[in-house]
Amino acid sequence: MKRLRIEELVDSVIKYDYLSSKCWDWIFLNFSREELKVFSNLLSKGIKHNNVVVSFSGELSDLNKKKINMMFHNKKILFKRDDSNIIGGIRFEYDDFILNYSISGTIERILRDIKENL
Repeated sequence: MKRLRIEELVDSVIKYDYLSSKCWDWIFLNFSREELKVFSNLLSKGIKHNNVVVSFSGELSDLNKKKINMMFHNKKILFKRDDSNIIGGIRFEYDDFILNYSISGTIERILRDIKENL
């Protein structure tokens, strides 16, 4: 299958956020190993580009969720409560960016700066 067709398939999967088990079976039966690699890589990049993972500890109010949705209005927001890794604050992951406004992230930056400057 040509790369262009694989890209179209990936775009469709991302757009509709769904692929039936019948389609998955067809893909695994008909794609070569190389085509599966291309499909997997493109799908991974596409999902990463269209999703934002918001990690937080405790509770996030509906007002704050609404504000976050407005910040990333054309992306799918995945809210993830992560009390074990985030002491307080919030962390955003989208595309290749990580915005870490958590207490644990601040502590990590301070410790890294101390180690680099000693």
